[in-house]
Amino acid sequence: VIPARYRSIRFPGKVLESIDGLPMVAHVYKRATASQLDKVIIATDHAAVQKAMEELNIHVMMTAKSHHSGTERVAEVAESVSGDIFINIQGDEPYIEPGIINLLMEQFQAEPITPMATVASTNLSDKDWNNPDIVKVLVGEDGKAIDFFRVPISQTPKDNCFKHLGIYGFKRDFLIEFAGMARSANEKALDLEQMRALDNGIPIEVAITDLDSVGINRPEDLEKLKEREIIA
Repeated sequence: VIPARYRSIRFPGKVLESIDGLPMVAHVYKRATASQLDKVIIATDHAAVQKAMEELNIHVMMTAKSHHSGTERVAEVAESVSGDIFINIQGDEPYIEPGIINLLMEQFQAEPITPMATVASTNLSDKDWNNPDIVKVLVGEDGKAIDFFRVPISQTPKDNCFKHLGIYGFKRDFLIEFAGMARSANEKALDLEQMRALDNGIPIEVAITDLDSVGINRPEDLEKLKEREIIA
């Protein structure tokens, strides 16, 4: 499921920004359908997104405007769509590698009892380390997340820290349970939905990859990609 909230705080309407003639979120959809997923759905809260996707014959569902996170939006879809595992794919990562999605799915095959999993990249530069838009994850020897953070504090060890790729996988029952939990203190403070799980003692498996993905958080992120001629 690709959550596509229209009124992003940092970049309103970004999911419909045109990239090579297609809305950004449509690029995410194309990448997701190239993975091993059985079904891909865009979940939005805005009629403009619904209309744009329907014109492209892309499966789209309207969801509530009241959700605090993409995962809550995915959970609403899970309540009416059958499936054992639900993957939350960010709608602002137009170049996500299908291999990242497949790697996340493999986590549930390797660890069948895992309630929640995510992916992190070894591509963590010094610039990323101090960029609050780039979320970092500290991973334990058991392969589970210890902490997520935006800005490191002085004693934060860089060893075993990775660039978090904003993709999550959930067992269906836990996903619905997660959406019903109250927002946690760290979730609110950091604006990181995954902290709700950690704050409630729920383990998050982390798959490590050398693949990377670029998120479009602000208008200047899109301009930088254009300057690099990554997109037309």
